[in-house]
Amino acid sequence: KNSRQKGTEKSNMARMRAKKHLPERMAACSERWFEAPMLNKGKWREVCGFPADCEVYLEIGCGKGKFAAEMAVKNPNALYIALERDSSVCLLAIEKAHRAEIPNLFFLNADAQLLDNYFDDGEINRIYLNFSDPWTRQNKPKRRLTYRTFIEQYKKLMGPGCSICFKTDNDELFDFSVEEFKECGLTISEYTRDLHNSEWDADNVRTEFEQKFADQGIAIKRVVATVKS
Repeated sequence: KNSRQKGTEKSNMARMRAKKHLPERMAACSERWFEAPMLNKGKWREVCGFPADCEVYLEIGCGKGKFAAEMAVKNPNALYIALERDSSVCLLAIEKAHRAEIPNLFFLNADAQLLDNYFDDGEINRIYLNFSDPWTRQNKPKRRLTYRTFIEQYKKLMGPGCSICFKTDNDELFDFSVEEFKECGLTISEYTRDLHNSEWDADNVRTEFEQKFADQGIAIKRVVATVKS
């Protein structure tokens, strides 16, 4: 399938009907998300009850929360924040974390374009971008979460030595993203076009989309881009 077809299929899969009783269900999991996250800017560790030297990891576009939940359990000393724009999808992720009682995982029902409103400069140690919408050439590549304007924003919120971990099934998006990372002065490492058959698969946590694509025989691409010190 070409990138446009796969991008359309992913958008259709991610698009869900609004959940019934969404406000009530969100309220029942109020300890997992923040109604006014802009008030946390510069003090996420403090607000969430973590020490000042705790590392903060942000996943942008967390979907139903499988990756964030498994990563948080795997690394209990780190603070994980998962962002999802779709309220209905975000609700499912929040409820999953609520049921599992994962103490170091919190959620943002927000748009990635507004990250500056929620995080202070240098507040984030690592950003995960997993299977972001490819936004094919017929649409708007500038909306890609790996477009240079987004990357410059990430660099500001992370600081020197911090990394972006990017995974995708889409060849065009992968090539585009690697070039954007380089153009923005990031150092490329852990580059692979077949993650599940690479040395980095042992520590890899699969997302819902990742497992689906793997089952279809589609190779998963991954790269780590680090802000230079």
